[in-house]
Order: sequence, then structure tokens, then C-alpha cells
Amino acid sequence: MKKALLITLFTCAVLTGFAQYDTIAPVLRSRHLPQFSLLSIDSVAFNQSVLDSGKHTILMLFNPDCEHCKKQLQRFLSMPEFYVSSQLVMISIETVAKTKHFYNRYHLKDYPFIHIGKDYKRFFISYFRAETIPVLAFYDTRNELNLFKQGDAEEKEIREALK
Repeated sequence: MKKALLITLFTCAVLTGFAQYDTIAPVLRSRHLPQFSLLSIDSVAFNQSVLDSGKHTILMLFNPDCEHCKKQLQRFLSMPEFYVSSQLVMISIETVAKTKHFYNRYHLKDYPFIHIGKDYKRFFISYFRAETIPVLAFYDTRNELNLFKQGDAEEKEIREALK
């Protein structure tokens, strides 16, 4: 009896060692806009209910100190077609204070189609399996994923994703 128990335990331990880590990010498995909750710069929780259902949605995981993230925001703002057809949800991985400073520095209150908040549940780090920032997920008007990108997106890629 002891021998059977030891063999069973040993077999379980060996088989556990062969288990593989799933390398596909959840964003690529579900391909649908996820349910989320962020903390606004006024420390009020908000979710996807603030989004306009008739527009493309871009989720952007960023750090307010990241130069690539700043350039990506400026690239979005330099594209007039972006204003009409899209909404941007900027998801900060920093403190609310740093995020608010970024919001004020770039006068984001002047852009009602931009929503910014802190990922206080740290959901998007694992959802995107972020290896670098910015991380971008472009969703169409049906909330289906068009493009997922870790790193900067060029204007050509943005235009293609927003078709």
C-alpha cells in the first residue's frame, strides 16, 4: 500500500514537471474587448460603459515617463481621422499623481475621446502579457480585436487597424 502511494505521488510530481506555460496572451485568445475597471485621475473608478459603441477603441498600456509612449500619443493626435472614428483608453501603470501630471501636461481634457486611468487591479499587465510599453490593442466597432502590438505603431499600421 505504501509502495502504491509513493509511486502515485512520484508519478504526479513528474507529470506536473511536464506541464507547459501558456505563451499566448489572453488578448489574443479572446479577441474581444475585455471588461475592465480603471481609476480615473480624480480617483473614481470607471469601466467600459464610458465608451462610445459606434467608434473604434484603442487600449494603450503606458507609463507617463516613457518617451515611446509620449511619441505614440503625439502620433495619434497628429492624425485628424483619429479624432472622428476612434476613442483611446490610456491605461497607466504608474501612480494616479504621475498619471494626472501627464494628463495635465498634454492637455488631455481637450480631447473628450481620450479616457485615462490607472490599472489599479494590474489586470492589463497579465492580459497583454506586456513585455514592453506601449502596448496597443485596436478594436473595431464590434469590439473585436484588429491589431495587437507591443511597442510603437506607425501611422500606416494605425490607419490599417482603423479601417
